[in-house]
Formats: sequence, C-alpha cells, structure tokens
Amino acid sequence: MEINLKIFVVIVIILLVIAMFSTIYATKFTIKSGKFYPPYAKVIGAFTSNGKINVEIKIENESFPIKIEGGYVSILNTHQKENISPTNLTIFNVSFPITRDLASFSTVSVNGVIQGIMKGNKVFITFSSVAILHISISVTIINFTYNNYTEDIYLKIFNPINITIFGIKYPSISNANLSQSVVGGYYFPLNITLPIGVHYLNISLNFKKYPNSLIYDRNLSIGYYYYFSGYLLTRLYFIPPQNDTFYLYHIEEFSPIR
Repeated sequence: MEINLKIFVVIVIILLVIAMFSTIYATKFTIKSGKFYPPYAKVIGAFTSNGKINVEIKIENESFPIKIEGGYVSILNTHQKENISPTNLTIFNVSFPITRDLASFSTVSVNGVIQGIMKGNKVFITFSSVAILHISISVTIINFTYNNYTEDIYLKIFNPINITIFGIKYPSISNANLSQSVVGGYYFPLNITLPIGVHYLNISLNFKKYPNSLIYDRNLSIGYYYYFSGYLLTRLYFIPPQNDTFYLYHIEEFSPIR
C-alpha cells in the first residue's frame, strides 16, 4: 500500500513539473494577431490624350503585393465599357473613345472591377466614383488685319480630337466707333484638317475674289476700333463624327505696327 502511494505521489510531481515547463515554453512562442487592411481602388481623375479619354485609377494597398490580371471599367453616363490590361502598377489608365455624348458631360460616373492575384489567391476589388471631365475645343482669334480688300485672321485652335475646318461663313468687319460696316462676305471655303494638338493658323480672305461680298472700304483707319465676326464651320471626329459651328468674334484698335 505504501509503495503504491509513493508511486502515485511521484507521478503527480512529475506531471506538475512537466506542466510548469510547458507553460513557460508556450509563453515564449505566443502568436499575436496582426492587422490586415484589404486593398481598395479609387478613381484619381480623367483627362484627354491622343484623342481619347483616360480614366486614371489608383489601388491603395498596405498589405501584400497585388498583380493585376484584368477586370473592367465602365462609364455609366455613356454605357461605355473597357477592359483592364494586366499590370503590376498601382496607378494605371484605362482609355475610352471620345464620343459626342461623352463630351457633353462635366462629370462622369465610373465603376468597375479589378481582378488580381495576392499571395497566390484571386482577389476582386470593386470601385465606384465620380470623376471631373473636361473636353473642350477652343477657337480663339489672336488678332486680325485688313488691307487692300484682304483680311488676315490669326487663330489659335486647341482640339483634343481631329478636326476639319470646312470654311468661314458670314465673315464681316465693322467699325465699332462709327457703327459702320467695312466689309462682309457669304462663304469662304478652307478645307483644313488639323491633328490633335494646339495650332496657330493664318487665314487670308480676299473679299474681291469671292462673289456676294459687300465691300465698303479697302483698308482700316488708324485709331479706330474694329471688330470681326463670323462662323467657323467644322467637322469634329468624335465617334461618330459630327459637324459643328464655332462663333468667331474679336475687337481691337487698328494699328499699322503688328
């Protein structure tokens, strides 16, 4: 009986010692829980380049690297949808054709899905945002002159898409001080095609050579203010292409020194 009791006591002591060492050892290798921030995407903006609208997207990611394999981006206003190309970049662009409808919006609603790989696993990132959009074609008269029945108009044209200038309709010059017409015409064909970019044009209109011109003077007089007005007839190569008209107007004091 005593022998059995001694054996029991020894076993209990051994088990207690094992339990103490197990507790001390386990405390050295305690696994602490970490924080995981899931990645998300946002639209930075939209801009025109090479005749297209580029929607710029940024992936905010503070966890593991992502390799983008695909997905899509949609512009809800015009129901346009384009695929995302594979990339390792966190900031990338998706290009859309410039349509006439798209050019009429100042802001667009953009959404999409990005498909990628993170640590060998597929991930899908959805996003939705509103982007400011600015598509404008500007035609500005820098100055003009009129001498010996010929008018020279200096234009600055900015066009984010290709454009063809058919001609100028109803060009006229008037004396602003005297409220008198100097010269006027009906239509002057030009047929100038401009690629995307900023262009400076010098357009000459000889009113003597075109029928239906109304000529009241052959030159401008020094010290008077004159204004030019007319309509620039164009074809804008949206998708699909469409014709458009730009109103031209400029006033300045005539000086022989330019």
